[in-house]
Amino acid sequence: MRTLICLLVISVLAAGCAAPQAYDLMQTPILYVDSSIDPFAHLPDELKNTRSTIFFATTREPAPPDAHPPYSNRTSDTLHMGTATVKMGDQTVDWQALRNSSLSAYRSQPILISLEGTEEMAVVAGTTPEAVPLPPPLAGFFTRLNSELAKVADKEIMVYVHGTKVDFTNAAVLTAEVEHFAGRDFVSVAYAWPSHQNILSYLFGVDVKRARESSLPLTELLVLLAAHSDAQKIHLLSYSAGVRVTSKALGEMRQRFEHLDAEQLKEKFRVGSVIFAAADVELDVFLERLGPASDFADQVVITVSDKDNALQAARKYMGGPVRAGTTEAETAELEYIDSAKLDNVSIIDVSIGQDQRGFDIVGHHYWYRHPWMSSDIMFIMRTDLPPERRGLQPAEITGLWYLSADYPRRVRDAAVTEIGDQW
Repeated sequence: MRTLICLLVISVLAAGCAAPQAYDLMQTPILYVDSSIDPFAHLPDELKNTRSTIFFATTREPAPPDAHPPYSNRTSDTLHMGTATVKMGDQTVDWQALRNSSLSAYRSQPILISLEGTEEMAVVAGTTPEAVPLPPPLAGFFTRLNSELAKVADKEIMVYVHGTKVDFTNAAVLTAEVEHFAGRDFVSVAYAWPSHQNILSYLFGVDVKRARESSLPLTELLVLLAAHSDAQKIHLLSYSAGVRVTSKALGEMRQRFEHLDAEQLKEKFRVGSVIFAAADVELDVFLERLGPASDFADQVVITVSDKDNALQAARKYMGGPVRAGTTEAETAELEYIDSAKLDNVSIIDVSIGQDQRGFDIVGHHYWYRHPWMSSDIMFIMRTDLPPERRGLQPAEITGLWYLSADYPRRVRDAAVTEIGDQW
């Protein structure tokens, strides 16, 4: 027993002092492969580097000094806001090497991406008034954010809300990857809620509860971004259990501002695209929140799959209705969209067309790991265009879209038509 205790203590200490974790840079979106489209050609020299600065807002408690990640799995009663530096590649990788790898379907060696450091700038407790003046630390945060907005081509913000089994590092790294492959044309914010890194916490409902509790701080973040940033548009990308957080936050915002109609909400909050990727949320709950989300956004995009093993397992072991990110939910979602006249909501079924393509798009991480689906995500983040202008193929049912066998050609043609040399 004594030996076992010692081993446990050693493992805990080792985990607390572990080196920063590195991830492989995601596969190049098909939009850029074997084409003349270069999302980095227009970048000013100061943005052509292997480091990316993103912003973050988290309800995770700060970890002890020198710990990795810098924010723990414990829940904080306050919202911590600041910047994070993400490094792409080791010391042998310069900008040109990173650029070449980011435009190639094949890499001679993986490009490692890691969280290099963070700077906490402000702590928000409760509700902060929309009116100025802001407390000095929070004012400093927005001064820095607006300074970064002034440097990028699109004066827009992307907020990424991660799923379960994700730590702070993973949330920051994936946020930086999306920003990178979208051409570094906007400022990104990682919203890191305190999910655990084991599936049991989710299956037993611990992380489901944390996802619910994390919606109010996200609401506060979105209100602050709309009131104090210079962003022309604010896009929301949420994934898996993160859809629980985002959809609930938008519902709570709708209640807070119930005196405003949909057009007034769009004008006030300037929400562009809301993406619900592989949504791990019960269908009935999701449909209740879809209307409020539609009221805020220029467009809402839902991705579904019949080969999402994680969503299938979630229903099997947790019970309840089908998950919103599965094709089983598709008919009910389309019927609700039609009956509620949500003209700005579309569904992408990644399972349609697999016979013609010669392959299926499988797994739970398809939206960023598969180069076809990631292309559409980057296109949305870059342009906020509807599906008919992004190279997608309409299905027989109105509101349903898919990736046809000629999608690589279609998306490149769409990019040239819609953006041209502005890339």
